Amino acid sequence: MTDYRYRVVDVFTTEKLQGNPLAVFPEATGLADSTMQKIARELNLSETAFLLPPTRPDCVARVRIFTPLQEMAFAGHPTIGTSFVLIDEERVKRGTHNFALDIKVGPVSVRSEGGEGPLLWLTTPTIEWGATYNRAACMCGGLRPGPR
Repeated sequence: MTDYRYRVVDVFTTEKLQGNPLAVFPEATGLADSTMQKIARELNLSETAFLLPPTRPDCVARVRIFTPLQEMAFAGHPTIGTSFVLIDEERVKRGTHNFALDIKVGPVSVRSEGGEGPLLWLTTPTIEWGATYNRAACMCGGLRPGPR
């Protein structure tokens, strides 16, 4: 059995044990999709990111993002947290201001500003909206509470 190292990072904060936690597996090569899903369910964080070699030459890593219930095509929180881990582990050279991650939706551009605790920005992929619903019809199954 192979051991896999992971890190839990706090995203959107400069304080430890604050912000939005994220588990990142920096070297996930060899993990099956079903195992990634089981790990995400076991850790029970909002998302868990798994880093693999990129499939695109313009990207520094491939990122697979799982919630406890499913794989996601994209999410900002794990993209930012994963970028921090890549910089912190020097897989992206410190001082590199622009790089891209290979995510299910395609390449996602990340910009880094600053030093030890860099400020990270990402360019979201094009957002496509699915079906929309009438709010009033969705509230309480379309029924409004009456007097008691």
